[in-house]
Amino acid sequence: MPSNEDANSQAAVELSDLERRELKQGLVAAVVGAGVDDDASALLTQQLAANPDALNPVIQPVLSDPSRLDALRSTGLMQNGASITLDTVALLAAEALRAPFVAVSLIDESSELIAGCNVANEAFERVRPASASISKFAVVSGIPFIVEDAAEHPLMANHPLVVSGQVGSYACIPIFSDDDLAVGSLCAWDTRPVEWTGGQILVLQDMADLASAKIFHRPI
Repeated sequence: MPSNEDANSQAAVELSDLERRELKQGLVAAVVGAGVDDDASALLTQQLAANPDALNPVIQPVLSDPSRLDALRSTGLMQNGASITLDTVALLAAEALRAPFVAVSLIDESSELIAGCNVANEAFERVRPASASISKFAVVSGIPFIVEDAAEHPLMANHPLVVSGQVGSYACIPIFSDDDLAVGSLCAWDTRPVEWTGGQILVLQDMADLASAKIFHRPI
């Protein structure tokens, strides 16, 4: 029996260039939010309703990009696991945002590592399949992913963490390598809907820059 990865690769081969462009446009429109390209977002919503894995042929090639993976693996963090330094960044961001949960997420072609988090290890799953990641939408699109009500968002409404009530709102900023490749994100979330303010998003961006500096050993 073929694996899920094989099935995704086959689906990617079978898609036409036009279909891939439409999926990518729908993904970007959904990440950016209402008012940018509502037609593309509505089409994506229809496609996801018919096939929850419809975006896999767009997401997987980005996650598997060799240059992106080289940049990520150069940090050593995927092998070494959680980082005390990034835990501190997440804690500082949570305090500044007054958000109950903040994490530094790194994602390769198959898994997501929560390299930094503001809650205790035993209270939070640090490694999960990439397919279960929410932050992958920011990584693949390369733009901030800000969601006030996760239950109403086309990319999140059916996610297990949303359905279970663990995630009600979400704000995520990509983290970039020195070559501007998105390797992960800094994300904040709450169990209830939240109207993220412009000030909070600016703080999240600043903290994402700090996380990137720590990950890639840049001067601050």
